Amino acid sequence: MATIELTKANFQATIESSSILLIDFWAAWCGPCKAFAPIYEKASEKHPDVVFAKCDTEKEPEVAGAFGVQSIPTLAVFRDKVLLYLEPGALPPQALEQILQKVKQFDMAAVAAEMEKHAAEHGPGGPEPHPAPPPPAGRGQDPRARGGQPAPGGAKPGAKPAPKGPPIMTTSSGPDGASLAALAADPFLRRQGVDREFLESVHQGKAPPVARQVLEMYERLQQTLRDRGSEGREEARALRAGWGFDPAKELAALPVEVRSEVRAVLRAMDELLKAG
Repeated sequence: MATIELTKANFQATIESSSILLIDFWAAWCGPCKAFAPIYEKASEKHPDVVFAKCDTEKEPEVAGAFGVQSIPTLAVFRDKVLLYLEPGALPPQALEQILQKVKQFDMAAVAAEMEKHAAEHGPGGPEPHPAPPPPAGRGQDPRARGGQPAPGGAKPGAKPAPKGPPIMTTSSGPDGASLAALAADPFLRRQGVDREFLESVHQGKAPPVARQVLEMYERLQQTLRDRGSEGREEARALRAGWGFDPAKELAALPVEVRSEVRAVLRAMDELLKAG
């Protein structure tokens, strides 16, 4: 299936009519966007049951702003009008394929149950974090990028960012028991002094989201290097380069102990890529 252009005019109708929808936020001047484009196009041909949309952030800043897009490329994934994934960075083919398989297998009954629970707890007047975002309206402002390629446009002042479904999907949904043990034994993490208690706190959902994000990127790089052989090195480096993670900004608000552990994971990440 060919990709479609997502605009302010067809924004809501596309979300409403699509069972599974991917949106690639891009711009013509963006190098990582150009690298990701053929990967995205090839995936659209492989998955005719999925709607693949592209949103030019130069032409549609209000749409990008409705999603809080700050760096590009950014990928958004919907299923049944619920936003399950929203992350910046150019994905390698196998990571995109993994996301597609996960979204197809995702337990939407559990999502519906979570939404009902949320409604019961907050009442009809409470916040509604799960449905698709409202159509963008009004003029936007340029958001500040967290690194990578800054995206033009942005959310209208005071506008609500795109809400997300209960668990945000990633290419690795956080360390399970087996991968937790593997991470605890990982030589690069051990050399950098990453503590098992920190890994367990991420596993149990007790660590700040940024800690989980960094550890998931580490696992994603590991998988790319493992699965792609000689090609994996360049793909992993491109994935890391397109991540758009700014340590100075992202780690500033973390407790000192957590910040130290996250920095150790980032050092291990750099060492992994050099060794890969």
